[in-house]
Amino acid sequence: MAAAFLLAYALPGGAFDVVTRQQYAIVIWWVLGVGVAVGLLPRARPGRLALLLLGALAAYAAFTALSLAWSDSSERTTAEVARVLGYLGVVGLIVSVLDRSTWRAAAMGLGFAALVVCGLGVASRLAPSAFPSNAFNGLSVANRLSYPFGYWNAVGAWASMSIAIGLAWSAHERSRVRRAVALGLVPLAGLAAYLSYSRASVAGIAVGVIAAVALSRNRLTAALHAVGAAAGAAIAILAVRAAPAIANGTGTRGVAGVLGAIAVGVAVAVAVALGTFLAGIDRARTSRVVGRRLAVTGIALVVIAGAVFGPLLAPKAWHEFRNPVVQSNADPASRLTQLGGSRYFYWQAAVDAFRAKPITGSGAGTFEFWWDQHGSTGDFIRNAHSLELENMAELGIPGLVLILAVMASAVRVLARARRSARRTATAGAATAMLAAFLVYLVQASVDWMWQSTAVTVLALGGAGVAATRLSRGRPRIRWYGRGAFVLICACAGLVQLPGLRATVEIRRSQSAERAGNANLAYSWASDAVSAEPWAASAYEQRGLVLESAGRLSAAAADFERAIAREPRNFAHWLLLARVETESGQIAAATRDYQRARQLRPRAGVFSYAPYFSGA
Repeated sequence: MAAAFLLAYALPGGAFDVVTRQQYAIVIWWVLGVGVAVGLLPRARPGRLALLLLGALAAYAAFTALSLAWSDSSERTTAEVARVLGYLGVVGLIVSVLDRSTWRAAAMGLGFAALVVCGLGVASRLAPSAFPSNAFNGLSVANRLSYPFGYWNAVGAWASMSIAIGLAWSAHERSRVRRAVALGLVPLAGLAAYLSYSRASVAGIAVGVIAAVALSRNRLTAALHAVGAAAGAAIAILAVRAAPAIANGTGTRGVAGVLGAIAVGVAVAVAVALGTFLAGIDRARTSRVVGRRLAVTGIALVVIAGAVFGPLLAPKAWHEFRNPVVQSNADPASRLTQLGGSRYFYWQAAVDAFRAKPITGSGAGTFEFWWDQHGSTGDFIRNAHSLELENMAELGIPGLVLILAVMASAVRVLARARRSARRTATAGAATAMLAAFLVYLVQASVDWMWQSTAVTVLALGGAGVAATRLSRGRPRIRWYGRGAFVLICACAGLVQLPGLRATVEIRRSQSAERAGNANLAYSWASDAVSAEPWAASAYEQRGLVLESAGRLSAAAADFERAIAREPRNFAHWLLLARVETESGQIAAATRDYQRARQLRPRAGVFSYAPYFSGA
C-alpha cells in the first residue's frame, strides 16, 4: 500500500502539476475526514513528536495563508497554501493509518517504490519510445534524465535519497531475498543519478552514504554494501560512457552492452549483500571508543585537507560559482566537475528581496516577480532554488523560522525513532528514512525540491512513517472532537478546489481556442473566472480569447482586472499594451509597455524588440 501510494505521486510527472497534486490532496483530506467521522481513524494515538511535526506544518500553512493579506498575487499564494495543506494531509494520513505494528512494512514499501522509480528512469533512457519524452517547461533536454519527474535535478535528488534508503535497508535486513533486492537496486539508482548529470546529486549521494553508514547499527555491513553498490554502479556507468547515444539520450545504439553491464553491476551488489549475510558480518560491532577515534580521525583529516587545499581551491571555486555559464562539452558528465551556473544570482536576489521586506516578505509564491524586476540574468524562474532563501524572500523571518521548525521536527522524529529502536529491523527502517531525509535537506537547500511534490512526499512521508513508531494505543476521541476534525478536513479540501477547477477550465479554454471554437473558449474562461475570481490567470485567458475575437475593449478590461490582481506581473501589462496598440491607443500602449519593461527589463521580448522594429 505504501509503495502504491508513493508511486501514485512519482509516476505522473512527480505530481508537480497543480491539478494532480490538488486532486490527491482532496482525496487525502476526504479519506481523513470520513475515517475520523466513522471512528476508523486514527488507528493509534500519535506521539508527542508526531504532533509536533503536524503542528509545525499546520503553523507554516497558517502563516502562508496569512501572507494573502499582503501578497503580490493572491492566486499564487493560495496555490502555496494548498501545497502545504497537501503535505500536511500526507503526513496526517500516514500518522492516522499506521501504527507500531505496520510502520516497518510501510517504510519498506516506500523504500522499494523509491528504488523502482530509479529503475524506471533508467529504463526510459534505454527504451525511450516506451516512456514520455524528457521535457521541462516545454524544453526538451535529451541528455539529462528527467523521467518521471520532468526535471533532471529532481531525478538526481530522488536517486540520492534512494541510495541512502537501499544501503540502510540492506544492512539490517535478515531476509536474504529482501536484502538482495534492496542492495541490488542501488546500482540502478546510482546510474539514474549519473544520467541526470545533477551536481547536487553528487553531494546528496555523499551525504546519504555517510548517513547510512554512520547511523546504521551494522556499520561495517553498511560500509561494505556501499563499496559493493558503488562497484556495481561504476560498471553500469562505464558502459553508458562507452555508448554515447545512451549517455546523450540521442538513441539506443549500444543498449545491449549497457543492459549487460547493468546486469553485472546488479549481480555484484546482490553478491555483496548475500556475502555479508552468509559471512555473519552483521554481527561485527565496533566499540564506541574505536568509533569515536575513527570519527575524530576522519574529522581531523578533513580539517587538515581543508587547511592545506582550501586556500588554493577556494578562490577558483568561488569565481567559477559566480560564472553563470556552464561550459558545454561533448561529454555531458563534464558539468559534474564545474561549479558555474545561475544559483549565485538567484540566491543573491532572494537575499535582496528579504532585505526589502524582512518581516513579511512579498507573499508565498511570488519570488518570480522580484526576480523579473531585479534579477541579474534573463533566466525565467519561479523559485529561488533554495527552500530557506525562498522562504526568507516570500515570508520573511517568520516564514524562515516556521519552515526550519518543520524540518527540525521531522529530523527529531526520525532521530528519536532510530535512537529508541531495539530490534535490528526497526533500526534499519528508521535509519533508511532518516538518511533519506538528511539527503532531502541538502537537495532542498540548493534547488526547488519543496515544489517537486513526489520528492517532498518521499521525505515527509518517511518522517510520518517513523513517527508512528512512537505511537501508543487507540485514542478515545469524543464526538465534538471528531466533528471539529472533520470540519478542518473539509476546509483543507475546499482550499484545493478553486485553483484546481480554474486550472482545468483555463486549459479547456486554451484547447478550444486552438481548435477555433471561440464561444466555447470564452465560456470555459468565464467558468475559470467564476471558480477563482481572485486569479489573474483566469482573466488573462479570457482577455486573450476576447482579443482573438476582435473584442478589444472587453479584452483590455480583463487584462486590467488581471493587473489589479497581479500588479507586478509584467505579462499582464504587456498584453494590455498590445491590445491598446491594436485599438489605436498609442499613448496608453506606450505607457503600459514601459511599465512592463520596468517589471522585467531583461525579458527577451524587450531585448530583441529593437531588432524587429528596425531600430
